[in-house]
Amino acid sequence: MKKIILILFIFFGFNLSAQQLAFTTVDFKAKDNSQENLVDLFDKFFEDAKFKSGSILLERLWQGRVKGMTHRIVWIWELDNGGRADDMKEYENEAFWAQANHYIEEWGDAKSGRILSWHEGDVKEFPYGHIWDMTPKDPVAFKKAHDKIVKKAAEMFENKVVGFGTYDINRPNGATHWVVIGEKDTNGHLSMYNTFENDYAKAMEELIITRGEVEFIHDFMIEVLKRYQ
Repeated sequence: MKKIILILFIFFGFNLSAQQLAFTTVDFKAKDNSQENLVDLFDKFFEDAKFKSGSILLERLWQGRVKGMTHRIVWIWELDNGGRADDMKEYENEAFWAQANHYIEEWGDAKSGRILSWHEGDVKEFPYGHIWDMTPKDPVAFKKAHDKIVKKAAEMFENKVVGFGTYDINRPNGATHWVVIGEKDTNGHLSMYNTFENDYAKAMEELIITRGEVEFIHDFMIEVLKRYQ
C-alpha cells in the first residue's frame, strides 16, 4: 500500500488537463481509538502546507460504510495545476506515511473521478456529507437538472457543499456518478429532506422529470474531520 500512496502523490502532481477539478479517494480501516492521533498527524503534516490548487481532506466514514472501512482520505485538485506549492522532500512524505501506518489497520479501495458541478461550503459548520452513488442514463440532462435545483434552492444550500461528478477509475459497484450534499448532522439532513418535500415539491417533481432515468446504487454518510487547502 505504501507504493500505492507514493504513486498517488506522484499522480497528484502530474499535469493532466486544465480547468477541471478532479479527485482521488482512498478508504482505510483505522485502529481502535486512533482517530485523534491521525488528526494530530495530519495537522502536523498538512496544516501549514500550500497547494497549487484544491485541498486534502480526512473524513470519517459513517452510515452506509462498507467492508469495515472507517475513514478515507480525499485529494481534490485542478487538472494541470495539482500538487503542493511548497517544497516537500521525499523523505518527509515517506516519514508521514510510515507514521500514519501505525494507526491504520487495513487499506481499502481507491477511486478517482472528476467534479462536474461544485457549490462551495463551510465544512466546519456543515461537516456531514450525504453521498449517493448512481448511474444516470443521461448525465448531461442530470447535470442540467442538478444545477437548476441547486440555484432554485439557494437559500437551503447556503454555506453547504453540494456537488455532482463522475467515477472514472474503479467505479464502485458500477456507479458512474455521484452527488454530495453537506449538512450539520444526520438530523440536519433529515430536516432538509422534509423541507424539500414540503416547500419545494414542484421543484423536486421537475428535477425527477428532467434529470431522466437514474439507477441509485448506494448511499452513505461521511464526516469531514479536517480540510487542508
